[in-house]
This record gives sequence, structure tokens and C-alpha cells, in this order.
Amino acid sequence: MLNSETLEVAIGMAFLFLAVSLICTAIKEWLEGIFKWRAMDLERALRTLLADPDGTTTGQLLRHPLLYSLFPGDYDPAQLRSSWLTPGKESLHMRLSQRRNLPSYIPAGQFAVALLDCVARGPTSSDGADTTAAAATLHPGPLSVAALRQSAMALASPHLQRAVLAALDHSAGDLATARSNIERWFNGTMDRASGWYKRRTQALLFLLGLAAAVVMNIDALHVMQHLTADKAYREVVVKEAGTVAAPGEPASAVQLERMRNARSALERVGMPIGWRAWRPASAAAGSQALPLPTQLCVPLDGSLCRRAQWLGADWLEVLCGWLLTAFAVMLGAPFWFDVLNKFIVIRSTVKPHEKSAEAASEDRQPVDAGGSPPGNKQ
Repeated sequence: MLNSETLEVAIGMAFLFLAVSLICTAIKEWLEGIFKWRAMDLERALRTLLADPDGTTTGQLLRHPLLYSLFPGDYDPAQLRSSWLTPGKESLHMRLSQRRNLPSYIPAGQFAVALLDCVARGPTSSDGADTTAAAATLHPGPLSVAALRQSAMALASPHLQRAVLAALDHSAGDLATARSNIERWFNGTMDRASGWYKRRTQALLFLLGLAAAVVMNIDALHVMQHLTADKAYREVVVKEAGTVAAPGEPASAVQLERMRNARSALERVGMPIGWRAWRPASAAAGSQALPLPTQLCVPLDGSLCRRAQWLGADWLEVLCGWLLTAFAVMLGAPFWFDVLNKFIVIRSTVKPHEKSAEAASEDRQPVDAGGSPPGNKQ
């Protein structure tokens, strides 16, 4: 069963991983703002949904007034390029300069209405004009399942034709049900696009976590050893972690701002991370000092490391600690925030029982042979 010491070590590790995850997540969001990966995945998902690798049908749909208002600019299929960043072999993505103007989110309801309207009345250009001569003969009146079925039979894309007809076949003649079927079809593909984005995010967080672990020398194994061995330091970390993850309280703006300054929080509690300047004892006084992980400095002389461990096993342990930090960061800041809150709640339920047991032992008084405690004798 977990005791309070084990919980305190777990709280300290969760606090460390949360702080590093917040740093890496902030960098990831900054990169997302530059490269617009959400918009890239949504655009590719639309082309996958419509079986439209060259983007022609996708462009016609995005020019519908219901969708065109979601993003500034125009969709140009000629700007599609191949890239190793896009999931899938030989897949295409919109180039960065054009991707900035694409939508990052499309409501399923608006997509379904726009698609059915394009099927019934034909595509439109960005200025609202019909792009086909046949559009004038399509149904200008209120939509109906029968009218949609007639228009769907004339679609040039067999894939889109089959999808629309399937939605109409399972609508029992009800237009609202047909729209709901289109929405479910759209949401299924968007779930796949979310999978692309999540896998890329996890890979990016791992790389950022590994980079942060190396640059800041965040050795999870060394930190855990330090927390286990030093009770006073462990209490300082637990106290700081309690202010970040207050059980039963929502994260306020002040707490979120404090978590954004995760690097400062790590420095406040004195986490055993970072690098030390190392200079061999035989080196000249003015020689260049080399960086060395703090945990390999034995002993410390101020800020300068006079001795060092250079065994391969020591460096292997440091590398394992860095990798453990990177894998922990890959789980994301929300995961570690929830874990930290749960540990704080568990500790708050365990600690009172331990204190009550100690109080009972202090109140116990010795009794004499007659069974009366001292002081009660007459």
C-alpha cells in the first residue's frame, strides 16, 4: 500500500513532468501558430472525404457561402504540394503561404448543408456566381429528398454520388435525417484527421521533451533519487505542487499564469537539474571550463565542478533519465495536471490517518501494577 513518503515522491515527479510539459506545450503551440498544421490536416481530410486528390471538388465546396465565410482568402488547388510531414504515402498538402488562410475547423452542420446545397444547385464561385451552365436547370426551390436524389445521380464523382445516395437511402424520405447522415460521415473522417494531428503532436512533444531534457539536464531518475533521499526537500516540492494543483479547485487565471512560468517554479524549489562548469584539477586557472551534468559532479566547489564521473554507466543512466523525461512529456500537460491533482487528493486522505495514529501513541501513559496511571494514586 502506498505510504505518505511514496506519495510525496510521486507528487514531486508529477510536478516535474507537469512543469516540463507546460514548457514543451507552449513551444508546440507556437510552432502550430506558424505552420498551421490543424488547417493542413483539415484540408487533407476534406480531400480524403470527397475522394478528391487534386482538390477540384474540395475547392468548389469551400467556395460555398456557408463555408467561404469561415476563412479569409481563396482555396487554390494548384498550390498543393507533396511533403514528408503529411501522413500517408505520396500525399499532398497545401503549401504554407496558402495554408494560413484555410479554416482550422468546420462545423459538421454547416458542411452537410453546404454539400447538399452544392449537390442540388451546383457549385458557386467566391463571388456567388454559378460555375456551371447546368446549375441554372438545377432545383431553385426548396430542397427535398427526391430532388437531391435526382441531382446526385448526375454527379461526376462516383464516390461522392454513392455517399450522397447512401445518406438519402437511409433517411426514410426525411431531409433532416439525410443531413444527419452526412454529418456522421463528415465526423468520422474528422476523427481520422484528429488522429493524424495527435500522432504528430505526440512525436513533436517527444522531440521537444528530449531537447528540453538535454538542454536543461532534466534527469528524471536523478530527481527521483533526490526526492527519495531528502525528506526536507521533498516537503518543499510537495508544498509548491499543492499550490499548482489545488484539489477540488478549478485552475484560475493566476494558476495558469504561474504554470506558464514553469521554469521559474523549478528554480524556486531547487530541482537538481542543469549543468555545471567542469575544469580538471590539473588544468590552468584560466582554461576554458566544460559543461557537465550536475549529477556527475563529485563534489561541488561553489559553481565549479572539480571532479567528475566519466564512467560509461554513469552517462548511460543520465541518458535513460533524459529519455524518461521525454516519454513523460509526450503524455501532455493535461495528463500530468490530472495526475498531480489525484495524488494531492490521495495524500490529503492518507496524511490525517497517520497523524491520528501518532497522536494516540503520545497520549498513552504507563500504568502501575495496580492498573492505575501515575498521579491517580490516593
